[in-house]
Order: sequence, then C-alpha cells, then structure tokens
Amino acid sequence: IAFHSSSFLMFSITTFHHSSIHSSIHSSNHPRQKHTQLPFFLRSPNCDVLGPDFPCTPDQDPTACDDGSTCDPSLSFCANINTGGGCGGPGVGRTVVGAFLGGYIILYGQIQSWTPQLVTGPLGQTPPNKMTEVFWGMINCLPTMIAAIAVYVSPAFTEHRLGGMTAWLIVIIVTFAVVFAINSSIHSYLVVKYAAADKVAVSVGLYYMSNALGRLMGTLGSGFLYTYAGGEVNAIGGYDPGHDATLGLAACFVAGTVSSLLAAVITIWIRDEESGLKCGPCLTLVAPKEVVEVEEGKEEMEEEDIRKRDLAERTVENIEVGEAKRLE
Repeated sequence: IAFHSSSFLMFSITTFHHSSIHSSIHSSNHPRQKHTQLPFFLRSPNCDVLGPDFPCTPDQDPTACDDGSTCDPSLSFCANINTGGGCGGPGVGRTVVGAFLGGYIILYGQIQSWTPQLVTGPLGQTPPNKMTEVFWGMINCLPTMIAAIAVYVSPAFTEHRLGGMTAWLIVIIVTFAVVFAINSSIHSYLVVKYAAADKVAVSVGLYYMSNALGRLMGTLGSGFLYTYAGGEVNAIGGYDPGHDATLGLAACFVAGTVSSLLAAVITIWIRDEESGLKCGPCLTLVAPKEVVEVEEGKEEMEEEDIRKRDLAERTVENIEVGEAKRLE
C-alpha cells in the first residue's frame, strides 16, 4: 500500500510539473477560445504587450504583435491567442514547444535506461531498496522547490526578461527530467522486487494503475491551480488578457514539491532497509542491518567481557582478604 501510494504521488509530480507544457501541443489558435484546453505557460504572451495600447490591422506585418499574441480583427489590437492559457509566459511558437517536448522525452528515457550504469551502480545503490527511493525522492523535491522560488521572486519572471526566463525554464526542466528519471528507474525495479512470486502481474498492474491515477489527478489539479492560483490580470484598457500564468506555474511547482515530499515520507513505511544506503564507495549513509547487528553483538560481547573481568577481580580480592584474615 505504501509503495503504490508513493507511486501515485510520484507520478502526480511530473504532471503538476509540466502538464501545462504538455497541453500546448493541443492548444488552439482561436483568439476567442477560453478554458477549453488545459492552461499552459510556454505559449502565453507577455501581458504588457496586449490591449488597446498596441493597435494593429490584420493585413499589416504579422510580426507587429509579439509571439503568443495575435492581431484580433474584431478588436484591432494585439490580443492573447488563448486567454485560457493566461499571460506572462515567453510566448514561444508551436514548433519550439514541440521540439522542446521531444527533447525532454528523449532525455528522460535515456537517463531512465542509463540509471543503473551511471548513477545507482557507481554510488553503490544497486540493487535499489526503499532507502534508495527515499534518498532520491527527497532530492526530487529540490528542482520543483527551487523552481517555485525562482518563478515567485526572480526578476526574470517578475519583470518578464525573456532571456532569463528561458534559461531558468531550461535548467529547471532538464534537471527535473534527470532526477525524476532516476526515481522512475528505481520504482520500476522495486515494483517487481516487492511483488509476490505468484502475483507479479497483479502488482505491476496496480503500479501502473497508481501511475495513471497520479497523472490524472496531477492533470486536473495542475489545471485548476494554473488557472485560479494566479488570479486575474488587471484589465488592460477594458481588455481581459486572462489570468496570471506566472503565479499559476509557481503554484504547480509548489504542489509538485509537496507531492514529492509526501511520496518520500510514505516510502519510509516500507520494510526494506536490510542492505542500508551508500552514496559512493567511501560514504555509507545508512549501515546495512547485518553490520549493525554485528556491531551491536560486539558491543554486547565487550560489555559481557567487562562484567566477567570485574567479577574475576572482585573474586580474587575477596580471596586475598579472606586469606589475610585467616593468617591473622
């Protein structure tokens, strides 16, 4: 139960983290469409280049409006392509978003397959146990936590500096892809390890059911947070550009961090700590249970030896005292 609960939370993390990006593949270009697709961040335009202060005509240069916005013929000014996605993002095009997602998937898959050779093997964490998952689950909290802080307070996001925003997003998402791929690789091994010999198919099925349910709840939860956590942007000259996509994205990062932390804490209840936890050939974070028992046995033997030695010394002393009295 603890493992599948952890799996549910773990796979809701990745959806909280980038579900808004996934949905950009299916986003609509219709300027009037609102809330019919999961809100997304990468396609959302800068809020400060929308509204009546940026007039345009449909037959003029298409670049008159910034990326992510379009010249609405009914309004004659630059408007948000999809107000349901909010504003405040980098406003990148479909092709760039698709290429970025493709690179993310390739990186994630390769790291997942290389984890035993490049990560857990050199660290002495192969085969993994529950301590390995707790360790990497805690590390998994860091990218999303740092991302939430950066989105909330970094001038790159608060002042909409496109270069800084792009750099932050690439670093955050690539780092998350690497760390989460390691977690996923460990999970894939543990689900088979913990399965009873006659119920492997059932256990693996429950694992992927938890996986799917986590993604579903992450999709719904992140969509709600992304849309409503940021609140509405002040109307620009009577034009409503949508909600604050930056604060919505930060809320998704916070939810991902909480889910990752809960998944790691729940994993502690699994009974699988006999082999301990190493972090390289020279560092043992948690000693193997056999070593602990041997050390405890040595301590008990040493204490017993001390008691016997004290008893022998007292016995000799008593004999000497008795002999002295007899001589007197």
